[in-house]
Formats: sequence, structure tokens, C-alpha cells
Amino acid sequence: MHMLALFKRFCSDDRGATATEYAMLIIFIALAIAGGATLLGNNINNLFSSIGASLSGLSP
Repeated sequence: MHMLALFKRFCSDDRGATATEYAMLIIFIALAIAGGATLLGNNINNLFSSIGASLSGLSP
């Protein structure tokens, strides 16, 4: 009977599930930030390239 009680206690323990949910939430937030930073970086690069091309066409 001791093994059965141990198994029931193991099945009812949900402390690890909460930690896993928090870890997954942190991972999804980190991926969203990384994706946003990449997109922002590409847009800024395109902006500066456009400004540089416009400025190079000017004559003093």
C-alpha cells in the first residue's frame, strides 16, 4: 500500500507544472522580443540606407 500512496501523491503534485508554464511563458516572450528586435533592426537599416542614398545624390 505504501507504493500506491506514493503514486497518488506524485499524481496530485502540480508544483512542477506551474514552473513549466512560467518557463514556457518566458520563452514565448523572449521569442517575441527577438522577432521584434530583428524586424526593427531591418527597418532601421533600410531607413539609413535610403537616407544615405538620398544624401549621396546631393551635390555641394
